[in-house]
Formats: sequence, structure tokens, C-alpha cells
Amino acid sequence: MAELNLMVLSGDYSKIHAAAMVSMVAGSLGQTVDIFVSMEALPAFHIDEAVRNTIVKGPVAQDIVERAQGDYLELFEQAKDMGEVHLYACSLVADVKEWTLADLSPLFDDMMGVTGFLGKASEGRALTF
Repeated sequence: MAELNLMVLSGDYSKIHAAAMVSMVAGSLGQTVDIFVSMEALPAFHIDEAVRNTIVKGPVAQDIVERAQGDYLELFEQAKDMGEVHLYACSLVADVKEWTLADLSPLFDDMMGVTGFLGKASEGRALTF
């Protein structure tokens, strides 16, 4: 089955949530999914809830949160449980923020730079959120 590569760059809750749903479905269908989390999206994966809450929540995202339809972290966890789904934190953004993997969600498999991810993602389809 084809590989799917996602670059999650936006700090918009809806885009992060959509990436989590795509990951879960693709993983459950047997696709290998590699996800690179960078730029404004990385704070959404911080272990501190106050940092996570700084991301933008539009009207639909607010409805999702209010109705407890599954937080994006839970969806990424389910995706990893269902299939071969790997998350990578951007080392550049982590360095700028002075964060290590210990500061981020345990969902991450590793930290890497753009070059490393693009080398890994040279096959398959790529989507950006």
C-alpha cells in the first residue's frame, strides 16, 4: 500500500484535527503514514495544556471541543494504535523554543529537520495541513 506523508504546519486546531483524522483513516487502511509537525503546529503538541491552548480555534473547532468529539491528540494516538503511523517533531522549531522531546507529547517517535523528513518522504503522496 502507498505511503502517505503529512506536513502539519498550521497552528489552526481544525487543520491539526483534520490531519489526525486523515492519519487515523489511512493507518487503519494499511497505509504507512509519516507526519512532520513544524512551525505553529508544534505548540499544539506541548505537554503543557496552557501552551496547547494557544492554538487558534475557529467556530467548527470550538464545536468539536465543546462536543468532545475526540481531541486531535487522542486521534493521533488511535492512528498509531491502528497502523504504522509515525510522528516527527521539527528540530528547528524545538531548538528555537528550547524544547526537547520531553517537552512534547509522547506521540512523537523522534525529532528531525526538514531535510531528514523530505528524504524520508521521497516516496508516496504528500499533504500539507
